[in-house]
Amino acid sequence: MYVVSNKVMAESDKACIAGGVPSVELMARAAKGVFDNIDKIGRTYIICDKGNNGGDGFALACLMADADCDVSLFYISEKISADAQYYREQLKERGFSKICPVSECDYDCDQIVDCIFGTGFYGEPAKEYADVIEKINNSCAEVVAVDIPSGLDGTGGRAFNAVKADKTVAIQAVKSGLLLGDGKDFCGEIVTVDIGIHIKGETCAVIDESFVAPLFGRRKQNCNKGSFGKSLIIGGSAEFPGAPKLAEAGRAALRAGAGLNTLCVPYSLAAAYAANVVESTLFPMADSDGKLVFDKGSLDSAMKGVTAVAVGPGMGGNREENKKICKYIAENFDCDCILDADALNAFGQTITELKEKRARLLLTPHPKEASRLTGKSVDEILADPITAAAELAKSCDAVVLLKGATTVVSDGKKSALVANGTPALAKGGSGDVLTGTVCGLAARGISLFDSACAAAYLCAEAAKVAEKEFGDFGVLASDVCKAAKRIVDSYVN
Repeated sequence: MYVVSNKVMAESDKACIAGGVPSVELMARAAKGVFDNIDKIGRTYIICDKGNNGGDGFALACLMADADCDVSLFYISEKISADAQYYREQLKERGFSKICPVSECDYDCDQIVDCIFGTGFYGEPAKEYADVIEKINNSCAEVVAVDIPSGLDGTGGRAFNAVKADKTVAIQAVKSGLLLGDGKDFCGEIVTVDIGIHIKGETCAVIDESFVAPLFGRRKQNCNKGSFGKSLIIGGSAEFPGAPKLAEAGRAALRAGAGLNTLCVPYSLAAAYAANVVESTLFPMADSDGKLVFDKGSLDSAMKGVTAVAVGPGMGGNREENKKICKYIAENFDCDCILDADALNAFGQTITELKEKRARLLLTPHPKEASRLTGKSVDEILADPITAAAELAKSCDAVVLLKGATTVVSDGKKSALVANGTPALAKGGSGDVLTGTVCGLAARGISLFDSACAAAYLCAEAAKVAEKEFGDFGVLASDVCKAAKRIVDSYVN
């Protein structure tokens, strides 16, 4: 699946019309796509407004009337677009009389087709629309949204007050807002219908099993631990000791296929970590008051043979020292380098200092961390996460994994969405497992972009497996790590 922004879809639609396809024809095709994906039995109410999304509703009413369906059309505004007026005239010619102002709608029907707002909507619906949306959501009808649930922002998925659809029939392409932000809570089942518009502009791939499974093909018999790379995870502090969580990150790296993994932790806390570290090796590093400090000799030793390193989990707020560690690794080692959590916080907007580097870089911020790195507000990040991730990636020549209900991965040139997330991952330690999984994949020689996409997808699938046993409230990071084995086994076998 590929998704597009509102802007790309609007430009593609305009180009299609300029190329000779009349807009009323596109409206007819859209209506036919919706018609083919809704129930024709029972009473259907189509609720429209003045834009072309409403015009799709008038065209749909023509098809349903021709099929002798029990359909009524309700309009919010008397003023409608020229194309919508064309189909309104078509209804009149058919003798169709069930066209009424929405004030006469009782919402007592089997199915409501939402044709109020299209992809051009942004912000919060005015009161007259909010009242209609509330009545739709409070009805007992099945709700089908045409292209996008009314009130949902088609780019970033923000919803202050939106139709909660059981099904969304996306016209030509899925709009990114259906999968980002609040989108997944409002769109229900997504069906895409092709109406012959050629997409002009950037598209985003949606990661699925067909992308991830090939990364876990059967290994050759003639191999050893050195065949699959060495991962290193640097973190931990007296402020955030989290020994089990850091150990879980190391375990996740090994589950992802790294041949060897080392945990680099403060020297004064090594004994506490040792009790939890079984599969990884432990490398104590110089510290001060339980926080890691830059030590060239220690880093040079720890980095020997490392193909991928992750820095940041639980490092605490020793920002200057954390920054020195990250910069030294990025500037002096030919490896994949993942910066997470406190490693990102050490830089803020100075992250662009890492543009000139030897290592290949991946940043893994959540929206608040992305706000610190870019200087944009969290609301600005959430309004268009794909653009925010791409701009951040370009600014420091890195891959960015922007966490969320749907994760965005971008290298500044191409972007992908990992949309299989689950609320079960909303638990402390999940980010450490994700970081470890990315590190383990990258250690094997898989590109950082592909590693980020695959790790986010794999962790979400593993969380869904664990969710069946523990529910979405009770899943722990360790459960995700264990369940990942079952997912990987299914790919191998």
